[in-house]
Amino acid sequence: MENGFTPLAEGIWELDRPEKIGVVQFNHRMIVVRLPSGGLWVHSPVHLDAEILTALADLGEVEHLIAPSTFHDRHWPEYFAAYPEAHFHCAPGVKEEHPELPFNEILTDSPPDAWDGEIDQILVAGMPKVNEFVFLHKSSRTLVVADLLFNLGRDLSLVSGILFWLFGTYGRIAVSRFFKSFIKDRTAMRQSIDQLLSWEFDRIAVGHGEIIADDARGSLERAYSFLSSEG
Repeated sequence: MENGFTPLAEGIWELDRPEKIGVVQFNHRMIVVRLPSGGLWVHSPVHLDAEILTALADLGEVEHLIAPSTFHDRHWPEYFAAYPEAHFHCAPGVKEEHPELPFNEILTDSPPDAWDGEIDQILVAGMPKVNEFVFLHKSSRTLVVADLLFNLGRDLSLVSGILFWLFGTYGRIAVSRFFKSFIKDRTAMRQSIDQLLSWEFDRIAVGHGEIIADDARGSLERAYSFLSSEG
C-alpha cells in the first residue's frame, strides 16, 4: 500500500472506501492512473478527506477527474473546491442532472489527447439514462468499470445484504437487476459488451466489490450472456 492507495500494477492504484446511501452500506472504489505527463487521472473518487488529499499529492498532481456515469455523481463539490485547476470530465447527462457542478469536458468514445494511447474508453450503449463509460488501462491490462459489474461479498449489513440479494448481486459476480432495468436497446448494449470483450485485459476493477483478477474476461462474458439472442 502506498500512502493509503494500493498499487495494482506500475502506474495504477486503487482505494476502496465505505459508502452509505440512506440505510444501505457498500464499498466504493476509486482508481488513480499516473499519465505520461506525470499528472493523475482519477476515476469515480470517494469522499475527499485530509488523508486522501495527502496521498494524492504524494502520487502526483491531479490533472483529470472522471465521473463515468450518471450514477457516479457523488462527492464532486469537494473535488471541484480542492482542485480548481484540474479538468473535470463526465458522462453525457451528468451536467444536465447537476447544473451546479462545473464539469468542463463531456466524455466521448475518443480519448482526449491527455490519455490517448494510455487509456481506451467506450460508452456502453443502450442505457441512455446511465451512459456508463468503461476504461481500459492498457499497460496494466485493467478494465475500469463503475456499475457494469458487481463483485460483492457476503460481509454486508442485514439491510444491505437483503437489498443486494434482491438486486441479484449478493455474494457473486453479477449485473445488478436495478442496472438491467435501465437497458433500452439490448442489441446496442450487446455490441458494446462485445467490443469490451475484444480488448486485452486480465483484471476488472469494479466500482463495488472485490477486484476480479481470476478469469476476468470469462466473468464479464458470463454476466452478460443474458443479452444473447437466446436470452
